[in-house]
Amino acid sequence: MEKSEKNPQKRDKSLVPLSREHHFSLLFCWKLRQGLKNGTGPEVMRGYVRYFWENNLKEHFEEEEWLLKRLLPASDALYIRIMEEHRLLREIIHLVNTGDRQINELLQTLQQDLNDHIRWEERELFPYMQAAANSDDLELAGKLLEHRHTVRTDDFTPEFWVNRKN
Repeated sequence: MEKSEKNPQKRDKSLVPLSREHHFSLLFCWKLRQGLKNGTGPEVMRGYVRYFWENNLKEHFEEEEWLLKRLLPASDALYIRIMEEHRLLREIIHLVNTGDRQINELLQTLQQDLNDHIRWEERELFPYMQAAANSDDLELAGKLLEHRHTVRTDDFTPEFWVNRKN
């Protein structure tokens, strides 16, 4: 393994709040997997997806898109990819929240697609943005993001992801 693979990538401070939220979104994906594994009912799972969307993910997507519009041209391939992935994830969330059919399959797709999306952003998009964006623009965007960013929490109950069977 090369040395660069062992060390975590240095994240520009302007992107740290978004990276920190990625951890909570990965935890959201894990909770969905655990809920599916534990046989949690569809209404509880749907309620959690709705809760997490309204209290975390929706604003996170908006902040990422706001930042991207300031740092990358709309014709950039990675800009186009993130906007398309966000659109698809929004659609899956809409289907989870409005449909009764295939809820477990939709939840499985949501957790897998969101997990893959976050890992792509961390491994490819953010390093690319750090390299492609003008450092002054990145710093200014980070300061502006700081002013509009709110710390989010995940205190959903019931804790369906906890396996209480001993």
